[in-house]
Amino acid sequence: MVDITVPALIADLSLLLIRLVVGFSFIVASRNKSRDIKKFARNNGMPVPVAMLVMITEMLAGLALIFGVFTQIAALAIMLLMIGTMRLHIFKWKSPYWATKGGWEYDLMLFAMASIIFVFGGGKFEVF
Repeated sequence: MVDITVPALIADLSLLLIRLVVGFSFIVASRNKSRDIKKFARNNGMPVPVAMLVMITEMLAGLALIFGVFTQIAALAIMLLMIGTMRLHIFKWKSPYWATKGGWEYDLMLFAMASIIFVFGGGKFEVF
C-alpha cells in the first residue's frame, strides 16, 4: 500500500468544494419543491406536512453546508434524506441504477459526499 499524504490545505479545499456542491444542490432541490409542495407530496406518496419537512430540511442542510455551520449534522440529515430517496427509487419505483434512466445513481453520489463531510467534518473553512 502506498502512503500518500495530502497537504492539509488541499484536504480543506476539497471539503469546501464538496460542501458547496452538495449544499447548492440541496438549496436548488428545496426551491424546486417549494414551487408546488402538494404536487411533490402527491408524486412521492407522502402527506404534505412530511413533504414540507423534507423541503425545509433540504434548505437548512444546504445552507448549513455552504456557510459551514453544523456541517456534520447537516451531512447526517442529507444522508438520511438520500436513504429515503434511494428507498423510493429501488423498492417503490423499481428504478434502475443509472441516473440517465431515472435511477438512483445521483442520490448515491450525494449520500457518499455527505458521508465524507459527516466523517471528516467541514474542514478548516467552516464556522463551527
